[in-house]
Amino acid sequence: MKQILTTLLFFILVNTYAEKTLFTSANNLYTNGEYAKAIIKYDSILSKNIESYEIYYNLGNCYYKIGDWANAIWHYEKSLKIEKNERTMQNLALTNSKIIDKIEPLPQIFYKKWIINISQLLNTKSWQTLALLSVWIFLIFRTLILFTSFKKYKLSNSLFLTSILLLFLAELSYNNIKKKEAIIFSSTVIVNSAPTSNSTDLFSLHAGAKIKIIDRIGDWINIKLINGNTGWIKQNNCRVLY
Repeated sequence: MKQILTTLLFFILVNTYAEKTLFTSANNLYTNGEYAKAIIKYDSILSKNIESYEIYYNLGNCYYKIGDWANAIWHYEKSLKIEKNERTMQNLALTNSKIIDKIEPLPQIFYKKWIINISQLLNTKSWQTLALLSVWIFLIFRTLILFTSFKKYKLSNSLFLTSILLLFLAELSYNNIKKKEAIIFSSTVIVNSAPTSNSTDLFSLHAGAKIKIIDRIGDWINIKLINGNTGWIKQNNCRVLY
């Protein structure tokens, strides 16, 4: 048993060292301006099912340097799904300024915008951890109140409300990550009124535009933009953000 554990530990250490070596090598290539080679190195790490916001962020930077806005946006968005980072958001905003489509979001009611902004302060895992911790603390307090002379009802009620709020924020953050979104990769896409090429042309989108996927029929997807516009496009025109 000891020999098996030693062997497993050895392989884990070797793999970790190899991954760090690949990451360092990719970073060096980026620093030297060899962006295409750096992309290959970073992608080789992802091919091992190893993900981090840093890898996607660095890939976004590589694609930005070679002027591939769609790929840069896609990788920045992937990075933000793992962890909210100010540098990533700044680079994403800069890249969005380079693309053709400047889509303005629909105005939101102030309190909805406020709640969404709060939910984006932390990643989903952090909200879930805080919510779980808060629930456990509340349960401990309630147990003490029921079976001991500890009678802090106001504090217990405050913990209950805090738990509900944190659970709500965790759910909101989770739904935001799990919603199906995609980035347009084709240079120009005509958005149709129905899932057929014979339907009415509604408007066009260009590489780098972000869409929300509402439904799918065959190889057609029903999309929605942040300005409220909807329509149908062929799925092969975009790359989904899983």
